[in-house]
Amino acid sequence: MAGILARKIFRNNLGGFSLIEVLVALFIQAFGMLGMTALQLKALKSTQAALIDSQVQFLLADMAERIRGNNNPAYEIAFTQHAPAISTDCAAVICSSDDLVAWDINQWRSRIENTAYLPEGESQIIFDNLTHTYDISIRYKWSRLGELDLLGEKRTVVITTSAQE
Repeated sequence: MAGILARKIFRNNLGGFSLIEVLVALFIQAFGMLGMTALQLKALKSTQAALIDSQVQFLLADMAERIRGNNNPAYEIAFTQHAPAISTDCAAVICSSDDLVAWDINQWRSRIENTAYLPEGESQIIFDNLTHTYDISIRYKWSRLGELDLLGEKRTVVITTSAQE
């Protein structure tokens, strides 16, 4: 009888998992879930950075096309300057070349300085009289995206375009 009882106890011990094995499995699963969550957060930050970079490229191309469409060396503004005042809505009426410059810069600057569009966006346009080219620059706060630029918190993107004559 003692032999039968010993076999029953021995079989019952081999029949399932111990509590330690279950806890180890749960720990490994939880660690994997934390890793997947961190990966998802990094992917979201990268997606946001790509969206803002795309918006900057769009704004740079937009101003380059405006300059080519209205070949006027008055397209010049520094980071610290305020956008020129506009007296005419060039979307509704035909404007002079100088009015169109002021309207273009004002429209462009209003989108760049909109914090919902770019984080702390600033812009400048510099005209080079020797080469008849424009350097169009946009800078914005990069640290909000989780990384710092090498020269500080703002990232600057520049394109150079020629004015057609």
